[in-house]
This record gives sequence, C-alpha cells and structure tokens, in this order.
Amino acid sequence: MSESYQRDSQIALDDVHYAPFAPGERELNLLGQVDGKRVLELACGGAQNSIALSRWGASTVGMDISPTQLRRALTLRSEAKTQVELVMGDMELPRMFKPGSFDIVLSSFGWEFIPDLGVCFHECYALLKPGGVMIVSTAHPLNAFVWDERQQAVLVTDYFNPPVEVWEDSVPDGHDPGTTFFHTFEEMFGLLTAEGFRIDKVLEPYPTALVAEARESNHEPPYAGPYWDESRDRLLKVPFAIVYVASK
Repeated sequence: MSESYQRDSQIALDDVHYAPFAPGERELNLLGQVDGKRVLELACGGAQNSIALSRWGASTVGMDISPTQLRRALTLRSEAKTQVELVMGDMELPRMFKPGSFDIVLSSFGWEFIPDLGVCFHECYALLKPGGVMIVSTAHPLNAFVWDERQQAVLVTDYFNPPVEVWEDSVPDGHDPGTTFFHTFEEMFGLLTAEGFRIDKVLEPYPTALVAEARESNHEPPYAGPYWDESRDRLLKVPFAIVYVASK
C-alpha cells in the first residue's frame, strides 16, 4: 500500500498528525517541548512526523520496514533539508538501538499492523529514558466493523472479539497478505500497563477540519487527502483513531 498511501494522502511536514482531518501536535500539545529531545518514530512511512519534529529542534530517527516508504522519506528529507536519520527495520522488535536512547517514541498508524503488541511495548519501554513519553496513535477498535451507508452507522457484530482485517491487495510471491489487528480499550490499557507504562491521556480525535470545511474555513489539517475522502461520513460519527499518551 506504500505507493498509493503516499500518493493519495496529504501529510504535513510542519506538524505531527494523529488522525485524518483532526488537529495535530500544534493544537493538541501531547509531546510538550521537543527541542533537544531524541525521538524515534516507528513505521514512519514518508517520515513526515519526523521531519516536522526535526524542524522543531528534535533529533529524530524514522524507522520503517518498507523500502518504498523509506525512498519517499529520503526524498522528503532532502526537500525539507532536515537531518532525520532513517533506518529500515521491523517496529515490533526495534532492537538496533541502545536501551534508554530516546525521550519520545511515537507512531501514527503503525501499531495496528503488529501481531504481538506486548513484545513491541516491552521493547519501547526499554528504549525510553526515565520519564520518556510514548504516543500510540492507532486504529480505533470500531474500525474493525463495517460502515452501513444506508443506515449511516457502524454494524458492530462482536466488539469483544474484533475481527482481523485481511487486505485484498495483491502481494509478491512468498509474502503473506497484509493484516490489521484491532484491540479494545481494555486490552490496550492492559498491554501498556503490564509493561510498566503509565497512561496519562486517551484521545479519540474528532475530524474538526471536515466541519470547518463546511463553514468555508481555511483550516488545513496535517493529515487529509483523497485516501480518506470516501470515509468522510463515517469519520464524522465514528472515531478513526484512538491515541494513548503513555509515560515511563
């Protein structure tokens, strides 16, 4: 999905995004002062968040498993003239870094692709300095269920056992199809706290830009584009993302 995702998404290089059409870091202020901080962005994609944080004075590392995404990140890094370090790797096991290396670990829409979140959270806890912050911006569990256009409602069949989404996209020989894993709030709370994290805040960002657009506002969200256009009705009624702010 790398090429279509980058082509059809409008992702800002001057703000950190957390949800489509929703406010970013400039407004939400989840990270606090980042100048001089060391930041690891997991599943960075085109490294747009890392570039924004680098522009704000952070020392950033963007990691992704996809060479296609990282090629895009190299182009954007060059255009932005920033010093983002780029690494290829699996975010479930970011073991190429020393423990206590980072003040902030974050990812916007990478966590839901990990088969074993407990393992990942364990590794991330070790990577953070004492008092460090982790941002888990991931697909809301209600996204596991079908949106009914006629009823303008989500058809929740079994919230307590959300299905695993298997992508229909074709993949090269020898590769498994893409999968998305959904987790209830209770499960996520348990996984984070079991590793020692303290959950400081939970957000379900509202797509304020869609409302502002209807009022002919010039507000520009940090995350939008044609990739999300077909989901506008759903986004106004059901959160796409849930964001956990956790600290060590």
